[in-house]
Amino acid sequence: MYMRFVQLKIRADAVESFERFYEYRVTPAMLNEPGCIFVRLIQNDSNPTELISLTLWTSPEAASEYESSGHFDSLIEENEPFLEESSEWKIKLSEENTLEYTSVKERPTVQAMPIAAGTTEVDPSKQIANDMYVRIVSAKVIPGKFADLKRVYDERVAPELMKVHGCRGAYLIGSEGVDEGLSVTVWEDKETGDAYEASGKYAELLALETPYLSSLYQWKMSLDRNKQSDVRTSDDLSVKGYHIITGEQMGD
Repeated sequence: MYMRFVQLKIRADAVESFERFYEYRVTPAMLNEPGCIFVRLIQNDSNPTELISLTLWTSPEAASEYESSGHFDSLIEENEPFLEESSEWKIKLSEENTLEYTSVKERPTVQAMPIAAGTTEVDPSKQIANDMYVRIVSAKVIPGKFADLKRVYDERVAPELMKVHGCRGAYLIGSEGVDEGLSVTVWEDKETGDAYEASGKYAELLALETPYLSSLYQWKMSLDRNKQSDVRTSDDLSVKGYHIITGEQMGD
């Protein structure tokens, strides 16, 4: 199974309108795509203008065919009225031979990787309901160490996570040859996710993975090219939490 994340920066005055657009336009369109079995829009706890479109696919080939079909680009164009403007500017020469400065919309950043380990015997699309909570931790993996990280996550991290009250799913997203991995955990609600981190269990499980990681950082910042100075290391780790606000899956 393949998990795809599209990070969106929405204008503050357009968040509610975008949620409706996503529910009534994006979700039905995505579920009509061959191989797409799950669509959720999740919202950053600390900044409601930062949203992620989270989709699950039967295979990487299905996700790739969706992108190459042009359907993804068409939806992005429809998203543009809601998107926050970039700090970048496009300069062009007008017909009157004068310079024009036009602000550029932030193009959503896409992260797509297979589910490599974790509670993969349970279909994630059946585990992530609209009233749940998602935590995402990103890590740089030491070259050649992904197989070791996968083994530890499968044998020790995921089983321990599933013993924690409120944890409904734990997935390691990544693959050999890619120096980045994501740990995606699903919780009954924000309170159980916060309690897990406060209990010290998160730090305990992180210690099992640390020998295979070159650095840890906040996933959102790692994808934002304009804010690379804000990337956090393992000495100053910040984890993003997201509420699920809308979406469906095949069979709903």
